This record gives sequence, structure tokens and C-alpha cells, in this order.
Amino acid sequence: MTTPPSPPSLPATRQGDGVLAVTVGTIAWAVALVVLLAAHAWVTRHHATWWTATAAVGLVFGIGGTWWVRRRRARYQAAGRSASGQGESG
Repeated sequence: MTTPPSPPSLPATRQGDGVLAVTVGTIAWAVALVVLLAAHAWVTRHHATWWTATAAVGLVFGIGGTWWVRRRRARYQAAGRSASGQGESG
């Protein structure tokens, strides 16, 4: 009886502080909100005003998230370690 082949190794995960991802997401919500506000007549005519509300809430949460991850990164840097929880050497 033969042993099954071992699965391929997974790529190394990239540890980061999340600032870039949260900032890009916040910008995307802001762009969506601007587009929806510019197309307000069309959005209202098609009974899709909840789209505008969703974009506004996404923007507010994104601003809060951006503040949070930047604050977390600053605290990690003040403690002398990377955002992934490892020391500067690791």
C-alpha cells in the first residue's frame, strides 16, 4: 500500500498592520458615496436609496477603522515591535 502524496506547501503569510487595506477600503467607500450622491436622481427613481446609506455607513466605519489601525501601529512602534507581534529582528 502506498502513502498518499503530501499536499503542496502553502505560501508564507504576509503579516502586516492593516493600515493600507483599511485605508484603500475607506477610499473605495468614499468614491462609492460620491458617485451615488452624483446620481441621486437615478438612485431615487430606482428605489435604491439604501445604496447611498450603505456607502455612508461604510465610509464612517472605514474612518473609524483607519483611526484604529493607525493608533495600533503607533503603539506597536512605540513598544519597539512590529505590528505582527514579532520583534524587529524576527
